[in-house]
Amino acid sequence: MQRQELEKLGWTTRGLSYLEKRLQSYEDAAKRQDCYRSVFVFASPLFQEMWQRELQGLTEGRAQALLRGVMHLCLMPRDLSGTCEETAFLLKRFWPDCPPHSSFWSSFSRVVQVAFAQDLLASKAGDQLLKRQIHQFRYLLSAYQTQWIREHYAKTGQTDEEALQAYLQETKGIKIDAYEAARLHNKVYVDQNGQLAFPSRAQAQLNFKVLLNFHTEYILDQGGQFLNEVDPNQISENGIVNGASFNYGLARGRTHKDLDIDPVKSWDPPFRKKVLYQQGVRYLAPKNDRGEQGYWSRKGTFAQGGKSYKQQVAKRVRSFLRGIPRLRWRVLLQNGLHRFL
Repeated sequence: MQRQELEKLGWTTRGLSYLEKRLQSYEDAAKRQDCYRSVFVFASPLFQEMWQRELQGLTEGRAQALLRGVMHLCLMPRDLSGTCEETAFLLKRFWPDCPPHSSFWSSFSRVVQVAFAQDLLASKAGDQLLKRQIHQFRYLLSAYQTQWIREHYAKTGQTDEEALQAYLQETKGIKIDAYEAARLHNKVYVDQNGQLAFPSRAQAQLNFKVLLNFHTEYILDQGGQFLNEVDPNQISENGIVNGASFNYGLARGRTHKDLDIDPVKSWDPPFRKKVLYQQGVRYLAPKNDRGEQGYWSRKGTFAQGGKSYKQQVAKRVRSFLRGIPRLRWRVLLQNGLHRFL
């Protein structure tokens, strides 16, 4: 075991002691070597075990050191380019089977929360490179989690929505919220004639959000395809503008704003800013009110047939939930789905 090499990746005695015991348990040299190599793969079972032990007595400095190690292991660039080729290459640095319901995602988020509790992620002070990488890593995590659904549940000819439905039908013990407001994921722009213009030159737009244990976020478009800022298969303007991003923060308190909302302005990759603020176009989300351009307005710019944008999205969500038989009776709930199932 090359202790100095591992210490450079942020591991301390807590994780390294566990690794040493694991390696000593193997009599076969080849198996011992395979075990050791897996430490250098993000989210591998051994990586997760060591990560969990590092949470004990975690300080801001140690947390940032661990995250620098992850960025090094994953070959995370200063800025994501947004190309399918780059995304596919970077995802090869991840362990292929860490499902969305894994407790590791909460543990990983906990380290980010500690790392930037005082040294705020959106601030230009401190380690700017790490902050930039950690923010953009959210997009890569979402790409990984959408690929996991596709690779484990999608059948030939199925949409991403159908694959996600199959996963949620089979997997229990997940906290699901499918009625969470998708306002920020339905950005549009208003053209010179005052008409709504949608990303990807679509004729209409009803993107909706599915949260799993709050950290995992899936955004699906009207046709049931995942929307992501980066994707190894295909990219779209709608995905770049309105796509999913992994949540480091918690549903309650300030961490969601501090870690998942405020850093966008400071650290978003240039390829996304170029699309969001292209010449003559500025994408904006519906306002969080009942005014003319409000998400909740039944008569404003986004209303159709007397239904607010929020109501239109909620109807689409009900259609999604009907495809999950074990949740079917809950579709009738008016206040959303936000509980352990």
